[in-house]
Amino acid sequence: MDTQNTREIAMYDIEAVRRDWIGRSSAKKRAKYPVEHEPIRRHCLMVGNENPLYLEPGYAPRTPSPPTALWIFSWVERLGPQGPRLGKTRKEAPSAKKAEDGAFALGMPMMGSQFTNMGRELEFFLPVYVGDHLSSVTRTADIFIKPTRLDPESLWIVNEDIITNQNDEVVCIIRNTLMNFRTPDELKAAGVTQK
Repeated sequence: MDTQNTREIAMYDIEAVRRDWIGRSSAKKRAKYPVEHEPIRRHCLMVGNENPLYLEPGYAPRTPSPPTALWIFSWVERLGPQGPRLGKTRKEAPSAKKAEDGAFALGMPMMGSQFTNMGRELEFFLPVYVGDHLSSVTRTADIFIKPTRLDPESLWIVNEDIITNQNDEVVCIIRNTLMNFRTPDELKAAGVTQK
């Protein structure tokens, strides 16, 4: 690790980062496709959900999306055969980032080079039906330092994906908690001793 990075980690100001980042949102992203019956049917068969409400067209006046499939229809624009785009387009270099693609692409200062996903919580507000067209916005909800055995100053980041329908009504909020931490070499370079 170079001296500049070591200096930046040693001078990490959590309160300044919280002031600058909590509440910051990405641009709204509209899913490429509306909610469709066939992906719902395939999803349900894959996870063992045999409810005819989801499998049989015409079983109900409007076919709902099962809550477990909702995120699929809000992120279709970002998912392709190669998986998530992570803010890159084909024309951009691998290191290029787009400002509207969330906290990492926006340049949020981090303490370490490592990440792990600590969990997701989903809160549902309105049903989603075949034909609805979903959009999403990612907002930084919280940032804090909490010690772990990996790093005594692990950085925790809570992002919220706010999913809306074509009427701009919030249908779901997905809260994702990530932990950013330093490698043993980064801790050593920062003068941190582990217990």
